[in-house]
Amino acid sequence: MPLAFMKNDRPLSLAPYAGYRNENRLSLRARVLRRDRPLWERSGRTEKLFGLLRLYASHEVPGMPVELEGLGTRASATTDREGFATFDLDIGDRPLPRHALWEHVTLSLPDAESAEGAQTPVLSPGTDGRLGIISDIDDTVIESGAHEFFANWRRFLLEMPGDRIAVPGAAELFNRLGDPAGPEPDADPRRAFFYVSSSPWNLYGFLAEFKRINNLPRGPMLLRDWGMNSETLGSSSHGAHKTRSIAHILEFYPALRFVLIGDDTQGDAEAYWHVARDHPGRIAAIFLRMATGEEIAPEKRAALDNLRTAGIPVWTGPAFDAGHEMLAQLGFDMDGDTARLVETDRPPA
Repeated sequence: MPLAFMKNDRPLSLAPYAGYRNENRLSLRARVLRRDRPLWERSGRTEKLFGLLRLYASHEVPGMPVELEGLGTRASATTDREGFATFDLDIGDRPLPRHALWEHVTLSLPDAESAEGAQTPVLSPGTDGRLGIISDIDDTVIESGAHEFFANWRRFLLEMPGDRIAVPGAAELFNRLGDPAGPEPDADPRRAFFYVSSSPWNLYGFLAEFKRINNLPRGPMLLRDWGMNSETLGSSSHGAHKTRSIAHILEFYPALRFVLIGDDTQGDAEAYWHVARDHPGRIAAIFLRMATGEEIAPEKRAALDNLRTAGIPVWTGPAFDAGHEMLAQLGFDMDGDTARLVETDRPPA
């Protein structure tokens, strides 16, 4: 008899993931699953354990049509064997707004009357800024101990979003960089903010709730497909995923330069150097948290040296709570109403 959390008789559910667009294309993903609505307010170790196990033991629904409507277009995609519906759409000539904002499209399941549709946010960067932010998640914004999984397994299996600890200073730094236009959680941003992580898509809702609780900027998340194969297992796959994802964002927005934020647990320094080398002039600055407390490995040190030699400002430290001093070190002017990058918030040469 299967365990309760493994049963697949749960209701059909459409899980939308925040998308993003430029002047001509829309990129967005959704997933169709059989699941109960996630409940993040749980008490007791057993209740939390089974709640989190359900995230990983997902029941995907392949072959399900998903319809998208909005931004002047209608389209349909069919879920793959992992339940993903992927939209990469030509939306014609649709200029970006002057100020960054969240637009919306509607997703629905035409072949499933019982499943509700979903209003899905789409990030549209403004033309009034030339700077975007791309950040890692594990050990950059959330203390995960990813480099010491077995020593920190309780975090993965027994802690809900409200139990997890934010990296010191991350919210303050991110909100200064992302520069939200207002105090409301759903306020439109002034700068485009993206998150790139090796965490699996199963944790999308978990991570979105953690960001909400800890007042971190909203932004599309590019997570990773996990499978029992050489492409998704092993340490080298972490850096490859991040390198590809960041390169995709840079190519999707050729008029923007980006600040990259990461840590030293999963090859971020090396990945960021590969991106900067292959996209000269596109990286404005790098913040790297030294989360492990260990001496910098030779390959990381070489990557950091290469970045600095290329003229890219790099900050390293154990936490992001250095505040004004750290921002000033990388050229931020904090005297005005908003944080402004003096030398690097400019179009690429």
